[in-house]
Amino acid sequence: MAVAARTETFLDEWRRKGEPEACLGCHSPSGADGVICTDCHGANGHPYPVPQVPRVCARCHDAPGEITLQGFLDSPAARRGEDCLTCHLEEGGNSHDFRGPTRPGFLQGIATLRVAFRRDAEGGSALLQIRHRAGHALPGGTTGRSVWLLVEQRDTQGRKLDSRRYRFGWLHSASAGWRQNTLPPGTGRVVEVPLHEAAGMIRAKLVYRFRAGGLDEVDPEQVVLVEMARSVPTRAERER
Repeated sequence: MAVAARTETFLDEWRRKGEPEACLGCHSPSGADGVICTDCHGANGHPYPVPQVPRVCARCHDAPGEITLQGFLDSPAARRGEDCLTCHLEEGGNSHDFRGPTRPGFLQGIATLRVAFRRDAEGGSALLQIRHRAGHALPGGTTGRSVWLLVEQRDTQGRKLDSRRYRFGWLHSASAGWRQNTLPPGTGRVVEVPLHEAAGMIRAKLVYRFRAGGLDEVDPEQVVLVEMARSVPTRAERER
């Protein structure tokens, strides 16, 4: 947070959008390289009062293009009485060492992928269930972050038959503007993929990306959240 206005990821996305001044209201509220003490604690000086979490977080994390706090308020984590610092600050700590997805290992075990197969008149489909244990929608953060589900089907000889990509995060179109398509907390999401008639194996992985743009753009910080591979039942097996 202390360098929120000068990270490569922020600067790249900010420049793509034409360097709007509005972004700096959260990334540099006081004109510094990022968030400073008074931005969260107020300007009365030491000893600073304890900030009211999660209300103080809403100033930036419910800004336009950000629904992190909205998602948290309707999450299982909130119903358990947790708050932002339960996950984002060292347990029992009184420091300012906030942990987030850029911290190595922070996203480990955050998501699961399961698959079930369904028979239908057209041959069948694979139902991929995505669940996560974040206390808010995934990905949190701004419009540039995304989670991608990559699904590949191969035959019994290992030859690729089909490849599909599904993006979760903020979507933009010239006609409709911005629309959020994140993975909600608690409920999960199911993606249905038509099965190729010769499919013998289905592989899937979930990838968390920080950089705006498609998968062809390099993102050195991207994290593979989970991978899986399952044999596809034959048509006879699915009809039993």
